[in-house]
Amino acid sequence: MEENPFLNADIDPQTVMGDPTTPVQETADDAPIPLWSWIKFALVGFALMLFYIYNSHHANKGIRKKEQLSKELKELHSERISLESQTTNASKQSELSKRLEGSGLKEITAPPIKLTKPHEQD
Repeated sequence: MEENPFLNADIDPQTVMGDPTTPVQETADDAPIPLWSWIKFALVGFALMLFYIYNSHHANKGIRKKEQLSKELKELHSERISLESQTTNASKQSELSKRLEGSGLKEITAPPIKLTKPHEQD
């Protein structure tokens, strides 16, 4: 013989019979997610996407600037080397004598003379 569900104190008769006039109470787990929660989620996701896009553009800009400065540094380095070689070449004695030929100055061919002071005798 079946037990009568109404005799059990733990069971509500309305839930057993399924009375259509009473609304079914939803628990916190069964409640639908409100629209405002979806909007907040979408806004946070949109903000994260914007930050990600900005960050990638900023990084690419930094990489391009680094490459440009690297190229400029290489050019300046080669220019420095060429200027140093020109200066070294221009300061040679033979080059100086060629440049000063027209001005009347001539290269010294005799070796320098050492001047000494005679000793004073008492």
